[in-house]
Amino acid sequence: MKIIRMVLGKLGTNCYIVGDKEAAVIDPADDADAILKRAAAEGMEIKAVLLTHGHFDHTGALCELKEKTGAKVYIHKDDDAMLGDNDKNLSFMTGDKQMRCEPDVLLEGGEEIKIGSDVLTVLATPGHSAGSVTYVGDGVVFSGDLIFKGGIGRFDFGSYTDEMRSIEKLIAVCGDDVTICPGHGDVTTIGYEKAHNPYI
Repeated sequence: MKIIRMVLGKLGTNCYIVGDKEAAVIDPADDADAILKRAAAEGMEIKAVLLTHGHFDHTGALCELKEKTGAKVYIHKDDDAMLGDNDKNLSFMTGDKQMRCEPDVLLEGGEEIKIGSDVLTVLATPGHSAGSVTYVGDGVVFSGDLIFKGGIGRFDFGSYTDEMRSIEKLIAVCGDDVTICPGHGDVTTIGYEKAHNPYI
């Protein structure tokens, strides 16, 4: 699986383009044209948009990307209401306003999403938001705002207890060498976080 990281938007959100000839965009934070240009340069056709959760800094380019590619949009059912609701998705904090983009698939956890020859499994990891998910691939996870290098995502929007349980669940299914691609900041590994993250 090819993984391309782009840091986009006001809050420096990690957007990932993953796959090969057929690709998915994980968390299209901002600037749909830049995402499309990069995908085209890599010879990748965007077939899906996977959201780790519904906060505005992860969905800024969602509507435009779906309109221009026809890609299917995936989000957990518990975060669906955030799309287009500027209070729930927290875009009121920056004055940005987002239109609702209807998702195609409402996730519950446990689903397998095929991207070309690759498969991502959906792991429900609530805490940062009620519908936060982690996408688990072969040797890599896309964790959204669940866990960062040396820290964890804000839980004042959700539940600290749920977030810690979700981190425990993620660690339980991953080996130490699994790469964590977080929603913000640098890429890390499960092993590094077990050794250095004060929350674990």
